[in-house]
Amino acid sequence: MPIRVRYQNQSDQECTIRPTPLASINTQILKNGAGEAFGVTYNITLTGSLLSDQGTPYAIDHVGDADKRHPSTDKYAFHDTAPSAFTGPYGAFDSVLSNIEDNRPPKQKIIPNLAATALMSKQRSLRALFAQDGQRLEITDFFNDSPAIICYPRLIDIQFTEGLWIDRCDFTITLEADTLLYGTGADADLTVHNEGSYIVGSIQNQQTEQKLLASLSGAFVSDVSEDWAIEVDESVGETPDIPFSYRITHNLSATGKTHYKPGGEKLIAWEQARKYVQHRLADSVDDYPNIMGQIGSGTINLVNSYGGYNHSRTENINQSNGSYSVNETWLLASGNSYENFSSSVGSNSSAANVTVSIDGSIRGLSQISPSGHGVETSYSAFDNAMSKYVNVTNSGQFGLSSDVYKRANSLVAVELNSQPLNISVGTNKYTGEITYNVEFDNRPTNIISGSLSETISINDTYPGDVFAVIPVLGRKTGPVLQYIGSKTEYRRDISINLIMDYTKIPYGSGRNPLLLKKPSVIEPTATQLGNVIRELSPQNEPGVRKYFVSAPSESWEPKTGSYSFNVSWTYELDK
Repeated sequence: MPIRVRYQNQSDQECTIRPTPLASINTQILKNGAGEAFGVTYNITLTGSLLSDQGTPYAIDHVGDADKRHPSTDKYAFHDTAPSAFTGPYGAFDSVLSNIEDNRPPKQKIIPNLAATALMSKQRSLRALFAQDGQRLEITDFFNDSPAIICYPRLIDIQFTEGLWIDRCDFTITLEADTLLYGTGADADLTVHNEGSYIVGSIQNQQTEQKLLASLSGAFVSDVSEDWAIEVDESVGETPDIPFSYRITHNLSATGKTHYKPGGEKLIAWEQARKYVQHRLADSVDDYPNIMGQIGSGTINLVNSYGGYNHSRTENINQSNGSYSVNETWLLASGNSYENFSSSVGSNSSAANVTVSIDGSIRGLSQISPSGHGVETSYSAFDNAMSKYVNVTNSGQFGLSSDVYKRANSLVAVELNSQPLNISVGTNKYTGEITYNVEFDNRPTNIISGSLSETISINDTYPGDVFAVIPVLGRKTGPVLQYIGSKTEYRRDISINLIMDYTKIPYGSGRNPLLLKKPSVIEPTATQLGNVIRELSPQNEPGVRKYFVSAPSESWEPKTGSYSFNVSWTYELDK
């Protein structure tokens, strides 16, 4: 039983090709290099013949004038048909005479010397019929108006074979479609042939194209490519404690196909490629960074100990080629920051002090994805750099437990003071970098806690002879010195000078912030001062029989943190 081929050049024009061409459909499953299907393309070939005096399209005598088609052998055929019934390009098709089940298109009277012209007229109409991609193509049984195959193809080419073109001209029309549909009713309800669902990776029965598009985010592609690469990032280096870092590169590209939905809506090729690529990219919070399970395991076992940082993406769009690609890079590292430092040791023969200088730089790694989100809590490069700085400096307090102090102390044979002599810190939030310079020396540790600097002076005055100086008039050798048989007293003077952190003293003029913040009032400095004074007092020294304390003096400058305490003792030994 013959078939019928109808093509709709416009929404209100249904054009049947007669004689009905032979139809062949080649199903091409699109697969990547690994043999995985990602799509399907149908190659449809219509092979038929145009007859100069029979079939549709009708031969037109004058281009653009539907009333000038060559007359039919039945004088009433065209005459009795309303002009509105003729449709398609140049009015060369009709919706009545050629579409009745038991009718053939009326035969036309063609003058022999106009046969070639008639055939070229039909070629022209056929080319115009397929001039628009994405129109509805139906292949159906002739005596059943329900189409067996429906598609919205793209035209590849139309070929007319060589010949005399007098009574016959053979043609071949090559079309291409992404889905074959079947069913009746509205276009949105048409069902996709099962093999067409390969684009989502599995055969799904009774799936409309509308649902298929929703599940794909609308992606129809002709070619895809995806590759991963990992290499050592030699710019960072390696130490016994810090292993190598790695650079990961991920390339994902696709070439889209211009697809026509039922109804003729056009889906742009490069947009299809973009949707496919974006569908493949793992953007969810749970999957970030999406290197896990892809690379860094097996041959190079890094995944369990390393994390992905500094994730960046670049995208490329080629609209004319219908392609879209994304390039991703990560830094695969064992921690979320890098620290580099250098050290120097200085000393001189004129002083006992040894100085160690540590120059360091910390570069944080970003945990924020290109789309603006990452793990449940996203940390910027500066956040991670600051976390590292806090860790190695004991929150900026240094001391015996800080890593920076331990590095400095390990370089010299003497014990360094755990509080730095000088500190300088530089930050750059935009690059995620922190630089620091810290100097340590072996000066004695401060006795008074919280003091930036302290000086303790002890001045002992020992007994001397008590004598009289008697002036004598005219005596050339000067006055007469006479020993009176006694000695002067023992005396001790101490002076304590401190520089406290004035930034911890509140601004104000009241008694509380100014007076009650001095070291002799607050704890623990008050107790520490008292202990120093008692230790330096002569009262507990051997042989001291009695002693007296002169009036102490205290000086306090709250706005500069300068503090001094002075006291003296006069004492007597038992022998």
